[in-house]
Amino acid sequence: MEGFKYSLGLEFAKFVAMKSLIRILLVFSLVLMAGCKTKDPVIVTVGDSKLHQSELYTYAPDWDSWGDRERILFLQHWIEEELVYQQAVKAGALKDSVLIRMIERTKRKIVADYFMQTFLDTMIVSDVEKIDFYHKNQNLYLNGKTSVSGAILTFADWKSAVLYYKEFKNTKFESIPPNHRLVKRMREFDGVDMTPDPCMIPSIRRAVVGRITPMKVCDGAAKIAVVTNRLDSADARPLDEVIEDVSMQAWMEHQNVVLKRLKDEWKTGIPIITKINVFSEKEK
Repeated sequence: MEGFKYSLGLEFAKFVAMKSLIRILLVFSLVLMAGCKTKDPVIVTVGDSKLHQSELYTYAPDWDSWGDRERILFLQHWIEEELVYQQAVKAGALKDSVLIRMIERTKRKIVADYFMQTFLDTMIVSDVEKIDFYHKNQNLYLNGKTSVSGAILTFADWKSAVLYYKEFKNTKFESIPPNHRLVKRMREFDGVDMTPDPCMIPSIRRAVVGRITPMKVCDGAAKIAVVTNRLDSADARPLDEVIEDVSMQAWMEHQNVVLKRLKDEWKTGIPIITKINVFSEKEK
């Protein structure tokens, strides 16, 4: 019998909770309909406290994308928090000296942080500063391994390879060679840390950069290779590969310099006097 009563009570509690949720949704729907006539409608009222639609979007910017469950949970939390706050005010919590000091400390920090943020929001780091930071801190962007870029050129026959070599053996290649009538196929490689063709480039560390190799028959075909760029393990990665991190780090450095300058300026305009001995005898 006791189990039956407990089960009945539990089901009744669920029923009441569901009715409450439905009521909240109904009230909210009516409020939204009334919102067509009111610029900033009231969403929920708890005693004399009102939650306006503008405040709602401040607390919950993603409100429009939320489902009913998320919205209900948010409103429930706001209502419960407001109930507790109103009870605390009635009990005289706002007159408590400890709470007053806590509120004052919190207010000081919020005001100071907000004020400093106004300076940070207007800070702009120039491209010159970014480049300067990159060159001064290249140790932060070491490649960590040797890598090469270039191409393997395959020819239809040995004669075509010989003619191509004679034509371009003295040419300095800083980028991939352009298409040529003598080249049957070209296979590019970019930033690889292993040889793309052991036959043509036995070692990426010893490969000559910018010059085509002599022709050689590899895998049954006449080939020529060219390494256009090599980045050694101790070399810094190119700026364009790390520009996002460089921009962030340069901005942080710029921020620290500006904030220090501002604080130093403010110190000179306001007398700062320390009358309490803050150091222990051991530190003297």
